Amino acid sequence: MSHESLEFVPDEFLANDPDCPVFGLNLACAYPFPANVADNYNAMASRLAALDDGVYIYPVWETHVTIITFLSFRLHPRPSAEVLASLHACIDPITRLLQTVIDTKAVAPFQLEFHAPVLTRQAAILPVSNPSGEIAQVRKLVGRSLEGDKELHRRLLREGLNVPGIVHSTIMRFKKAPSDSQSFSAGFAAVAVATPSFAISVREFFLTTETKPYMRDGGIVHRFELAGRPSTQKH
Repeated sequence: MSHESLEFVPDEFLANDPDCPVFGLNLACAYPFPANVADNYNAMASRLAALDDGVYIYPVWETHVTIITFLSFRLHPRPSAEVLASLHACIDPITRLLQTVIDTKAVAPFQLEFHAPVLTRQAAILPVSNPSGEIAQVRKLVGRSLEGDKELHRRLLREGLNVPGIVHSTIMRFKKAPSDSQSFSAGFAAVAVATPSFAISVREFFLTTETKPYMRDGGIVHRFELAGRPSTQKH
């Protein structure tokens, strides 16, 4: 794909109010990327950051793979105390639902394979392979469980429930459009070619709050240990 015609889109939060208080709730893994891949990630991030001062590169502590967004932070900027209390009330039923799904499925530790970065108009992502299919399975099972809890499902749909169609990790967004889009695209392509794939072992899922955009602040409210029998599929 040629990137010469891309018109890059600055992110509204990063451009105007990067530390805006928000509230989101997500099921994630690889949060953050572990120390054994941090050096390689930081080398790539440094090369991307040098391409243009308009890019925002996720630091390692912010990296993650979103499995499901239950509450979208974009719908809850500067939430009032009343709204926050209402959103927090969703955490316990979601936690119980997730625990049931993970226990029933007996989800086992698995590997994710991260590939060279891909550029879009709004961001750069690392495409991720999950050959043994755990993430797709969990997404499907959570969707089925939510269909059985219509009240919770309706609430989450209003609050931004989203199941991504792919497995990926966003690593870059735009604070402002690059000054020279063609030069930026060419530089990005060179970084992508030079970026080796890497693998991360996943032994936990995390239910995380997001209190500043893009996990710039937040925390883990529940850990789900993957204790099923490890997959024997080769990666």
